[in-house]
Amino acid sequence: MKRQSILVLVVFVLVAAPAIAIIWTQVVPKYQAKAGVRVRPIIPYLVFKTEDSGMIPFYDSFVNTQVSIIRSQTVLQRVLDRREVQQTQWYKKPRIPLVQRLRDNPPTLIERLQDTLSVKPRPQTEIIDVSFTDPSAKDAKIIVDAVLEEYIRYIGEKTNADEDKLFQQLTEQYRSLQNQIQGQQATSAAILRLLGTDTPQELISGKRLHLDQTQARISELRQRITLLEWDARQADVGDINMAIEKQPKYHLDAEWRKRDIDVRTIRHDIASSAVVPKHPDATRIQRDLAFAEELLKLRETQLDEQWRDRPKNVAGEQMSFADAGDPNYVKGMIEHQLARAKHEEKLLSDQYHRQQAEFKSLFENAQLLEKENNALLHKRELLNAVRQRLDQKNMERGVPSPIEVMHASVSSKPYKDRRIIFTAIALVLALGMGLCVRFLFRRRARSGNN
Repeated sequence: MKRQSILVLVVFVLVAAPAIAIIWTQVVPKYQAKAGVRVRPIIPYLVFKTEDSGMIPFYDSFVNTQVSIIRSQTVLQRVLDRREVQQTQWYKKPRIPLVQRLRDNPPTLIERLQDTLSVKPRPQTEIIDVSFTDPSAKDAKIIVDAVLEEYIRYIGEKTNADEDKLFQQLTEQYRSLQNQIQGQQATSAAILRLLGTDTPQELISGKRLHLDQTQARISELRQRITLLEWDARQADVGDINMAIEKQPKYHLDAEWRKRDIDVRTIRHDIASSAVVPKHPDATRIQRDLAFAEELLKLRETQLDEQWRDRPKNVAGEQMSFADAGDPNYVKGMIEHQLARAKHEEKLLSDQYHRQQAEFKSLFENAQLLEKENNALLHKRELLNAVRQRLDQKNMERGVPSPIEVMHASVSSKPYKDRRIIFTAIALVLALGMGLCVRFLFRRRARSGNN
């Protein structure tokens, strides 16, 4: 019995001792460097609330996107290019498992880093956990810090690139609108010079009034021509009785009526005005009245001269009672007045056509000016909107990022140290093997006794 116990102890020691030695010499403890990335669901703003600030839409998708960016080859390649990472033992002397060594294509550095690097969102929090496990605690911390720094640098560059692109487009649009506004201002100025006034609507109203007055005079002349043609036909048949001509009344002349209305209007304004006589406006109104009365008298003088210069008989005297009884003279006078009226109607028609062409050109230019002014107003509104957008972008470029990095920390104890578990397994196996040997030895002893 004693020999069997010694045998069990010997087998236990022979099996357990080498196994434990191998475990504690070959199994290297690993340390985990752990850091965090906080992703706030709200993007702050300094002054202007833009579409980039406020609550982040689809926050969960945004967080998962950040996880993919951290594990992306772009970020990890930058990590591998860092000098401090290349000086780590993980980079210089990689520990590749035997199974992977037997493969035709051993894993690359990026694949090894992706396999070992853990990036997971922490449930019900704003934190993304980033961890890396390596036998060297120092190397693990260096790699995790490098991953976070390159991640922050990458998203910063990406954000700045997008902002710079948008800022450049806004700047180009601003300059383009400025050039367009300058061109339209030059066009509007040219049209104004062509119109010769800053108030084209008043000029159009004045031209329209003159056009209507000319048309009214033409209508009066055509009516007079019709009457003179009727008088001429009556003179041909000898059925006309002429009395001594009398000078027509002034009010039969359209121009005199217009000037008389102006005088009456000014007098009415003076009578209904409460301006004192010494007031500057009263002096100006009196001068306007005197000028209007002078124009009215001038028209009366012109009508008197026109009456005196009417057709005369052969002796150069005005028609008398004797001349009025001469049918040939009456017929000649009617024909002369008819020819004069037709010639005047032709002159007024030509004047009307010229005024009509001028009015058409003026109206078209005024419409073009209005169109240019409306387009200019629209461009200025766009320019103000673009300038406001540029101001907002410039102000909000320094807004803090919603992403905050918490640097890596490493525990002084190994991460999931398996040596103790392996030692316990080795002890159990050694004990089991010792018991098995004892069992076989006893069985053999019994067989020998039989």
